Amino acid sequence: MDRHMFTTDLMLLAVFLSSLLFSDIPAASATPPSARPERVTVTAGGRVDMCLSCHRERPDTSHGRDVLGCAVCHLGDALAGRKKQAHRGMVLNPGELAVVDLTCGRPGCHADEVKWVKNSLMATNRGIISTLRYYWGESPDNREEISVSRLKETGMNSPALDYYRKLCGSCHLWVEKGTLPFFLSTKGGGCTACHYLKRHPGYAGEKDHGHVFHPWITRSVPMENCIRCHNRSGRIGLSYRGEFESEGYGTPYVEGDLSPAQYADGRFFLKVKADVHHEKGIVCIDCHTQREIMGDGTYHAHFEEQLEVTCLTCHNSVEALETVAAASMEETGLQEKSGGSERIPKLDIRKKGPAFFLEDKSSKKLHRLNPPDPVSCGNPVHSRLACQACHSTWVPQCYGCHVRMNRREKQLDKIALKETPGRWKEYRSFIRYESPPLGILEGHDSGSGRGGTGGKVVVMVPG
Repeated sequence: MDRHMFTTDLMLLAVFLSSLLFSDIPAASATPPSARPERVTVTAGGRVDMCLSCHRERPDTSHGRDVLGCAVCHLGDALAGRKKQAHRGMVLNPGELAVVDLTCGRPGCHADEVKWVKNSLMATNRGIISTLRYYWGESPDNREEISVSRLKETGMNSPALDYYRKLCGSCHLWVEKGTLPFFLSTKGGGCTACHYLKRHPGYAGEKDHGHVFHPWITRSVPMENCIRCHNRSGRIGLSYRGEFESEGYGTPYVEGDLSPAQYADGRFFLKVKADVHHEKGIVCIDCHTQREIMGDGTYHAHFEEQLEVTCLTCHNSVEALETVAAASMEETGLQEKSGGSERIPKLDIRKKGPAFFLEDKSSKKLHRLNPPDPVSCGNPVHSRLACQACHSTWVPQCYGCHVRMNRREKQLDKIALKETPGRWKEYRSFIRYESPPLGILEGHDSGSGRGGTGGKVVVMVPG
């Protein structure tokens, strides 16, 4: 056979097969599941991603669809031309810790952060679990290595662990978003527990060619995402906003009905004075660093062990603020000091002339940092006082709080995701917020950064 004729026949065959593979199809919003895309779609980086031939949703600019495509995050088969094959193995939430090593944690993305997060206190809950078992007499100390993963894998249980499973077990990063009922469905989701927005505020009211909005991933984590979990125990998130959880009577009544000041879980609250930092527009991530929240790869039994920021991080001498401001400009946030590597909190602290400012992450507003009063704070008599001992206007206090378990009833085990015998109920009485009680905390600096012996005088939160 003539070589030229053979080559021509092959070219015609290729054109014919291509016409079968990439025949004309309707618009994406009306594409039947069995139809094939009309062309091969390729990302800006040269990766074939057939998902883009149907999907029009646009995520945040850091994860641009034209650059990354869809499958790099959501998995599935990016080379498949039909919906059923393309969606095989796909994950809805790439941030779930069960799959995150294949998605967010893949090489070239956030591999280090994923390793840190999976060992963090928010993922393992080991601080909460070990302390609960210690207080309930089930462990000789509060440094026991028991994590959420171990509870899931072994089914380990006890009275203290049963209490944790049913009343506390929704606040960790291993919870799959949407698996728990009612308001609890918004919790968890691994990376997306913090970095997820349902939609970008600028998209409000817009339509996207009949497609659903793609969730927005953000570094500017809103305080609401933090308070989904940080609203019990010390009620730190609620107190920061100036909300005091009341005894549950629903007072003061409004037009003959219960108070509308109520959380999704039924708890009532009263509005009191908010933290001065909240009044200035400062949110959680403006003070708490990445290493504090996401972990640093090091084992920590309790949060105070990985705490980097204290009051004196911002309210300190010019020399100290010079160091913190310099660390803000460094990639690692580490400075060599006294012959060794000292951890310096990486905050957005800026120097403008002789003054220092904290730049908040949401509005980029500059908040002037005032130094401590040298007369009051520098007085040797006050050397043992933590800053909060004088500057806390109120704290939640419950002197009659207790729990009871009814063995005849069942309750949802939020780790095993099934109802098991035993229902826990919390009771409260003699709740107060005024006159914060003080106590001595041995062996802790507790935020003041000053010297002294015999332990710090700190604010206590009973209950």
